[in-house]
Amino acid sequence: MTNKNFKLMFFTYFVIFGILVAFFGSFVGYNMNLIDIKKNIDKASQEVGLIKKFDYLKPDIEKFDEIVKALSTNTSLEEYITSPDKQKRNNLTNVFYAISMSNNFIMQARFISAEGKEIVRVDRKNKYDKPFIVEESNLQDKSQRDYFQIVSHMKEAKIWHSRIDLNIENGKIEVPYKPTFRVAQPIIKDNKFVGMVIVNLLASEMISGLKKSTSFDHFIIDKDGYFITHPNDEYSWSRYTNSSIRLYDEFPLEAEKILAGENKGETFYSFQLNDILDNEDKAILILKLKVAYQSTLFSSNIKTSILIILLSILVSIPLAFFASIAPSRLQKSLFLANHELRRFADIIDKYVITATTKTNSIITSVSTAFAKRSGYSKEELIGQKMNIIRHPDTSNELYSELWETIEAGKNWQGELKNLNKDEDIYYLEQNILPIKDGNNRIVSYMAIGNDITAKKEVERLSEIDKLTGIYNRRKLDEYMESEFNRAKRYRQPLSFMILDIDHFKNINDTYGHPTGDSTLQTLAKILTDNLRKSDIVGRYGGEEFLIICPETDKNKTALLAEKLRACVENTLFNDINNMTISIGVAEFEGENTVKELLSRADRALYQAKHNGRNCVVIG
Repeated sequence: MTNKNFKLMFFTYFVIFGILVAFFGSFVGYNMNLIDIKKNIDKASQEVGLIKKFDYLKPDIEKFDEIVKALSTNTSLEEYITSPDKQKRNNLTNVFYAISMSNNFIMQARFISAEGKEIVRVDRKNKYDKPFIVEESNLQDKSQRDYFQIVSHMKEAKIWHSRIDLNIENGKIEVPYKPTFRVAQPIIKDNKFVGMVIVNLLASEMISGLKKSTSFDHFIIDKDGYFITHPNDEYSWSRYTNSSIRLYDEFPLEAEKILAGENKGETFYSFQLNDILDNEDKAILILKLKVAYQSTLFSSNIKTSILIILLSILVSIPLAFFASIAPSRLQKSLFLANHELRRFADIIDKYVITATTKTNSIITSVSTAFAKRSGYSKEELIGQKMNIIRHPDTSNELYSELWETIEAGKNWQGELKNLNKDEDIYYLEQNILPIKDGNNRIVSYMAIGNDITAKKEVERLSEIDKLTGIYNRRKLDEYMESEFNRAKRYRQPLSFMILDIDHFKNINDTYGHPTGDSTLQTLAKILTDNLRKSDIVGRYGGEEFLIICPETDKNKTALLAEKLRACVENTLFNDINNMTISIGVAEFEGENTVKELLSRADRALYQAKHNGRNCVVIG
């Protein structure tokens, strides 16, 4: 074979190689672009969802809540309730009218008496019209409406939100549809319901900002899968109209995931709205990538890949010609690649929390990030077992499950609570992978961690009552359910006690709310200092505290309650000197539910109040 033929042969080989590389590179590039596209779509969905939720919806809800609070606390209402007459009713009507004038989203503002009669009502037909005062002869009896039944039985003067539904007048859905959202607050005087303020809002205006974007179709559903809003208006309000379309029709394969609370699927991204709306709907905002937008993204990716293939083929021809005379360039490329690998290895060592252990948990290597987070040097860690950072609170059951998983050759994922060298707590989201040799035998384990300490602290703060530093009602509800189920499963005793500060309103009225807050804080500390480690205490609302006593019958709980009562009675509080508490105790019996057990404790507290306060009553 002549030199010319060799050159032709090698040239041909390199051209063919270049073409193959071009196709392979484009294939890889196409798939990498797909990954980037999906990441960008994920990021865009988060941005859109959070903007809709927190920039559009939340400010509106907070504004409406403030309007109702303002109406509920104005002096004209207080004067009318105290001694109603026509002049005071007129004054109150003027206040409601002025508030309605100030916000064109208000469709209806009313004060309803304790008997369910409309006393004041200001209506507006649409946001472009001025509000008008409804004549007394046209006022209606709302005692049988669901919102009156709910609000009239509320024990606290707090804000209530209705479903987002369609406006009903005289028992029929008003046409054209007027999506309505009601915000109400009961008026409580001397622990008695004396009426309610309720504002009907133009929900179509409130949710219009949630309905559209250039990249996604928007849906809002309630907890049962009915559409509140749908990109096709014909299917909106499916709970109240004749539309048969529900979530399962639009997302047949992923409806269950959405209703179960998953925030991402193959065809959807979802965002829970109930933390803002706080109503019976348990509404969920769903984003679905628009078909046209998706097609544009993928079409662009395909065109880019084809262009890369063509350019690569054209470039491969001259490169093939010079390939045989460029060994030095290849060497330089290898050197640069090796340098980049070392650089990335250094980055991983510095920023990624990793450790490698033998099968007996002896540490063989750790990253700089691991050593820094644990507070130990690498020299102090290598040769030690991984339990050097184990927190004593971590259950043996968790570690047993971890070892069973990795010893079976499977990856383990979970959260671990750890202690650093200074005995400070930190949390890692861990992935532990078995490393196998050529014979498929496990020879070591690699742990890759993500520091989630800040996230766990945020979660902890969400469970704590801001004023007293003890558990809030939401966390107490979780504990009540879990302890109740445990007591029922293992047939162990369980008791609740509810305690209330005697004459707390007088403390606030006489000494002011700062003193009232200080009193609540001192009481929380007394309870915490005098309870057993197994007891769970939290602020259940206002001046009311709940204590859960696992594996404790009512008699032992009553003894503990008496101890607490005496401690409070003998404590000197700032400004007020002495105060007392009343306590109701109840024990789980038979087939009680959590609600029934709580109700019995509450009735016992009421009896303690009736008996003269400063005492303990077993229910």
